[in-house]
Amino acid sequence: MKFVHPEIENVFDTQNGFYNTLVVEEQRFLVRLLEDLHRQLQGLEGVSTLSVKDAPVSFAKNAALLDGFVPFDLNRRTLLNQISAALARKAAAAEAFDRTAEALSGVELWLNELAFDYPCDIVFSNLSASTLIKAAGPEIRDEAASIAERVLDYMELVEAFDRQRLFFTLNMRFFVADEEMELFARTAVAHGYHVIGIESAAHAMLSIEKRTIIDSDLCEIG
Repeated sequence: MKFVHPEIENVFDTQNGFYNTLVVEEQRFLVRLLEDLHRQLQGLEGVSTLSVKDAPVSFAKNAALLDGFVPFDLNRRTLLNQISAALARKAAAAEAFDRTAEALSGVELWLNELAFDYPCDIVFSNLSASTLIKAAGPEIRDEAASIAERVLDYMELVEAFDRQRLFFTLNMRFFVADEEMELFARTAVAHGYHVIGIESAAHAMLSIEKRTIIDSDLCEIG
């Protein structure tokens, strides 16, 4: 994927084999940049461009902004909804049809037994594999030992249950030690994750980092 902003000369190519970072030291430009990302992630128009194979694509469908790392919660509603939908599709597949029908029949029988003694006819019209899975409240067991591991797990899950996205991380390096960030960057690149790290201050250079700096005078370095 490629990310272009009209006020930045550099074209950010997340398939270049480097870990791409953008350090913005000028606060007003950082605000403009983040406001533009937020607008486009909500499906509104903006000035930045995101492209795949040089064809412009929607930010809302193809990007994500990660800006809260303490705590970093894997169990985000959008991801959990996608997991529930994937489980429902699997339950409806031909190879699972008999087992799904058996399970729904057993639940319906149990519900009817619960409702039997009441002076009205109670029906359960929304009983389906999808509603049963959602009612069960699927959650991801979080066994990550660090913020960086958790973020990598999240990227893997988004790609598994949704699609490839360009992940913008905001000030992640304020919360992750340099040696851990080095491993994070190498792992992200090795797995082909599309990442641009946006930072409001410069940190130690990573071995595979490609850095662009917008300094306090709005000069571009890198």
